[in-house]
Amino acid sequence: MKLRHIAVVAGVAVAGLSLSACSSSEPTSGPAEATDSLTIATTSNNQAPMEAVVAEYEAKTGIDVNLTVADTSQFQTTIRTQLSSGTAPDVFTVWAGGGNPGAIQVLQGAGYLADLSDRPWVDTVDAGTAETLQIDGKTYGLPSKLDAVGAIYNTATLEELGLEVPTTYTDLLGYCADVASAGKVAFALGIQSDWVTQLIPYALVASTVYADSPEFDAGLADGSETFAGSGWGDAFESYLEMDEAGCFNKDPLGTDVTASYNLLNTGQAVGVVQVLASYPQIMSTAPAGTEFGFFPLPGDDSGTPSIPRGIGVSFAVNADAVNEINALDFVDWLATPEATSVWFSAAPGIPAMSDAEVELDPVMQAAADIIAEGRTAPMPDQGWPNAKAQSALFIGVQQLFSGQSGVDDVLGAMDEAFAG
Repeated sequence: MKLRHIAVVAGVAVAGLSLSACSSSEPTSGPAEATDSLTIATTSNNQAPMEAVVAEYEAKTGIDVNLTVADTSQFQTTIRTQLSSGTAPDVFTVWAGGGNPGAIQVLQGAGYLADLSDRPWVDTVDAGTAETLQIDGKTYGLPSKLDAVGAIYNTATLEELGLEVPTTYTDLLGYCADVASAGKVAFALGIQSDWVTQLIPYALVASTVYADSPEFDAGLADGSETFAGSGWGDAFESYLEMDEAGCFNKDPLGTDVTASYNLLNTGQAVGVVQVLASYPQIMSTAPAGTEFGFFPLPGDDSGTPSIPRGIGVSFAVNADAVNEINALDFVDWLATPEATSVWFSAAPGIPAMSDAEVELDPVMQAAADIIAEGRTAPMPDQGWPNAKAQSALFIGVQQLFSGQSGVDDVLGAMDEAFAG
């Protein structure tokens, strides 16, 4: 198997490197006939399972797969450039909805994705989330797993402190104080990595917005709702209050996502608020035998907090794939029980295909139980029509923590970006 990985330093791809290393310089209008090669690109938090399925696929087919891996921010920045220049891989990671630069609605808006509506697995996608992979009823992505946002924590560190996970926002602030008094950090926070800025607000708005207004995103779309004057303001105020209460490490603006994982895995922090998709990467750098747990981040005092839930890792086929036949075959194979077993044996997760059966580890089981109870909210950006509001959130949170902006400024910028 030929693996050419983009070098990563502290979670950020080294300047000057791009995902184009995985792509052919051949014309993008590839023939609809079988070849002996395939190019795939994904993000670093999917590296282990993707390497496992690629190895299995190569052994089954004899096809030479060129896999490239990049940090999430670098990936999202470069994939559209590659698609527009005709240098993109045959198969690549995409995100559901339209809320980030690598999302299906954004990329297919330019016609970059192959229509997968006639593939044999389409009807087995998890009900209630399949539509986030569609545009006008057509499917453009294969989901591998469900995703959610919550607190991933080291169970031994929590037990050492003699504390219990908080179930209300009031308890959360007290929890942070208790952890800080023991000389540790409740939640490692690395918002130098811009995409991390969204995670705590997403977790909090599950309570402050979507608990009472589950159709809030539809209201944004039709103009009946705005970020300003909504529970998003409460979430941002709580974010700042958590910082003032000592919930986070010193200088989160100077800490990247990899450093935040290190704080967790060295016992300096009890937990980190993250997407489940990042859990395999957290595990891979933890000492052998480390055990983790998961709980919702409470945004109110109801005592029954929810988690944002949506489609996680997904894959699309380049509309101009050089190796089109192989690309479609690989994506179809990814949906099979055989490939599902290989993927989830390499990295824990919750399958997004309704006919998949895997054994869940404690973190995934805790999240699956919450989902089964119906304590979920939408993953916010998956219901947004473009990536502009998310970008405004990234910038706004960093400016909140640097004192350059206030909550009203951030909300106004998000409304302006959403409308744009």
